[in-house]
Amino acid sequence: MTTARRLDGYTLDDWESLDPQEGRRIELVDGRFVVNAAPAMKHQRVADRLQTLLDAAVAREGMEALTAIAVRVNRTLGYIPDVVVTSEFIDESSVDVRDVTLVVEVVSPSTKKNDRLEKPAAFAAAGVERFWRVEMVGGGEPTIYCYELDEGAYSLVATLTAGTAGTVSITSTVSVTFDPADLTRGRR
Repeated sequence: MTTARRLDGYTLDDWESLDPQEGRRIELVDGRFVVNAAPAMKHQRVADRLQTLLDAAVAREGMEALTAIAVRVNRTLGYIPDVVVTSEFIDESSVDVRDVTLVVEVVSPSTKKNDRLEKPAAFAAAGVERFWRVEMVGGGEPTIYCYELDEGAYSLVATLTAGTAGTVSITSTVSVTFDPADLTRGRR
């Protein structure tokens, strides 16, 4: 067990040795621990439903979609994205960024700077092929911005809006069609 005794200089080893904290997500950003509150219910519902949809789409390829899994980006950077798609089944406590093909972040008021700027830049620099950002402006229906890596940076390739089914690539060989409104609708 690691107990924080300094402000920075932490590594992936320190991060991975932390005990899980109920109701919190602890990420490693430039050698510092950053603590975020657990997501709100609507946020988590969107992430869970996206994970289910993505997992069903990539399963036949031997890939897997997971929620809230630790991703090792570099020696001093480890994130816990809302959803990741891995290139294969992973049975470890964390995933190496080289095994991630898609990252999905559901933007929260407290994490919007990281979700919109810092995380996409870090995942693009690490070579993750695709990044999706889910925005729920004013707590409304989700809009999904889908990006693909292009010469080391993400380029917007699709925008999915609630009320309209759209098709978007998960990998170069797998795509999925869905209406973002289905991610927040009641079940009855």
